Amino acid sequence: MIKMLPDLSVSIARMDRDDLAVLADILPGAFWRAPAGTERRDWADTLMGQVIAAQEARERAATAE
Repeated sequence: MIKMLPDLSVSIARMDRDDLAVLADILPGAFWRAPAGTERRDWADTLMGQVIAAQEARERAATAE
């Protein structure tokens, strides 16, 4: 049974650079430890995408200044 994953993109987008870096370090391990096709792996994959998007948005904002 797959539950709806909470949308954490807004919270992740508000994180500072250090917090994003910690998540970027932790999530790949969580992804690879979770068995394929499980909700945990889907969750880790979704969060990794959100962290990457937030990091890229921060970099774009920093270069625009």
